[in-house]
Amino acid sequence: MHLRTSLRVLALAVLVAAPAFAQQTKAKPAAPAADAPAAAPVAAPQVAPAQRDELTPEQKAAMKEADRMRIEKARIDAELALAEAKRAEELAPLQAEVSRLSAERALRLAKASAEAAALEDERAKLERQAGLEAARSSARLTERSNKIRELEAEAKQLQLEAANTVARLSNEIQRFQKEDEARKVASKAKPKYLKDPLVDGVLYISDRRISFNGAVTEQLADYVCTRIAFYNNQSSEFPIFIVVDNSPGGSVAAGYQIQKAMAASKAPVHVVVKGFAASMTAVICTLAERSYCYPNTIILHHQASNVVRGNMTVLKEQIDFTNQWFDRLATPVAKKMGLSLQEFVKQMYANDSTGDWQAFGDKAKELRWVDHVVERIEETAVLDLLPVPVAPTAMPQTQPLPQPPTRTEISGVTTRVDDKGRPYFELPALANPFDAWWLYDPQGLYRAR
Repeated sequence: MHLRTSLRVLALAVLVAAPAFAQQTKAKPAAPAADAPAAAPVAAPQVAPAQRDELTPEQKAAMKEADRMRIEKARIDAELALAEAKRAEELAPLQAEVSRLSAERALRLAKASAEAAALEDERAKLERQAGLEAARSSARLTERSNKIRELEAEAKQLQLEAANTVARLSNEIQRFQKEDEARKVASKAKPKYLKDPLVDGVLYISDRRISFNGAVTEQLADYVCTRIAFYNNQSSEFPIFIVVDNSPGGSVAAGYQIQKAMAASKAPVHVVVKGFAASMTAVICTLAERSYCYPNTIILHHQASNVVRGNMTVLKEQIDFTNQWFDRLATPVAKKMGLSLQEFVKQMYANDSTGDWQAFGDKAKELRWVDHVVERIEETAVLDLLPVPVAPTAMPQTQPLPQPPTRTEISGVTTRVDDKGRPYFELPALANPFDAWWLYDPQGLYRAR
């Protein structure tokens, strides 16, 4: 409102001042020279009022026209100024609106940027939480899968143990049912006690018999040594028989304990190998006072081995003790063969690239690994059909055994099933820290605890 009023006052002042200004600027124009070139019109010089009467009519007319043009110019300038002021007045609200809209737009952009940043932070947070939860879920899934596998392995083990228990109970029932009948059938027979049990190529085994099967362990050594002492206390006149069906060898210390019990026995201790004897069991057979086998029995000698673990010093100590065990136990075997220990080891690898020197019974006799090869063995102490404690076969069984698995009771070796469903034999832990396993196991069926 103030701007509009000011513009109107300015325009009126110009219009009022224009005639006076024109009156003051009137002057008599000078006559142009005759020979002067035509020049651009110039503003008429200002002439005092007293001089206006002296001007010619043409000069007065030019002065009047000039005054009119100046007044017109002033009027146009005032109108232009007024129009410019009006335009500025009209544009002012628009410019203010534009400024307001620009400010609002900038504010909205700032708010939107802040919201976008907050959303991005929230998205990153959710992604981190999702990743963490996925990792936790994966860990829980892995843990549960491992637990399921453990439970499945335990279930298989329990199933196998239950099957063996059922088989043992079934055998017990059959034993009670057939006991009377069996004793009647063999009631007239008696074990044969002979100082020399080999008669005309037939070996007669009495009830002074010790079953020796499976891996050589501390438990088996205790079982064998106790019975050697028991039969000695009964009588030292007749031989004691250690009967081996199948044995892959085992603990060096336990085997040495059995050897010393055999050597200390007043009654002669004879070793009979029917099927297979390797490693520590082969040493026991070879160093026995007398030993027997079938022509197709297999005897196997090789170097002692060990599953060593620990730091370098411990490894060296264990290897050193294993070598000392081998030197002490294999040297008598080599001596019986008429060889040095080095020659014995050399021939092991000369006969088999793995060092596992095996021989059938007749060849074993030539090598002096066994004393006698027989075609017949009579078990004169079998007077009934009671189950004879025998070990499982060389291969673990997934089905119930036809006879109770007494290897578990005697030697401490148990039949297990791993997490892949494969059965194996679990060896008891070695009680002697300087002990070693001297055992032939090319199929990896025996596993130490």
